Amino acid sequence: MDEVQEYDEIISSPVGFLGVKFVGQDLSTLVFLGKKPPEKIAVTKKNKDLTKNLRATLDGYFSNPYDVSQPETVLAGTEFQKKVWQILSSINPGKTRTYGDIAKQLGSSPRAVGNACRRNPVPIFIPCHRVVSTSGRGGFMGHTSGEPLVIKEWLLAHEQKATAGE
Repeated sequence: MDEVQEYDEIISSPVGFLGVKFVGQDLSTLVFLGKKPPEKIAVTKKNKDLTKNLRATLDGYFSNPYDVSQPETVLAGTEFQKKVWQILSSINPGKTRTYGDIAKQLGSSPRAVGNACRRNPVPIFIPCHRVVSTSGRGGFMGHTSGEPLVIKEWLLAHEQKATAGE
């Protein structure tokens, strides 16, 4: 039986609906829900001011990926995952790195880096979509096809288009 997914708010975006949660004043979760949000979903609407600010930040990203203020986040993850996420956060819009490059930097394996990317709690702000395989785009959100890869392609194209305008 499917569990009801609970979010503080659902935000509409060019890549579909985003489910967001906050812990205190900090963003803890941003989930791509797809073009049509799941049927079993609960929205608490308990952080309206935080959601309003996050919505403005996301609108800024979707207008210009170079003009984004990073929201305060609380990240639940292992020390290794947090190291990977820190590296991801240093990849500029319009640029990519491979899972292998990051693995070498950490003395790890590309698969371990991919697993850390898959567990990224706040994609877009920790840009796991900027990590690709040596032979193509790689996966996204634990998938190698379907809507998740369409989202990754859209985000990369959006950022590369902005880069071309510089």
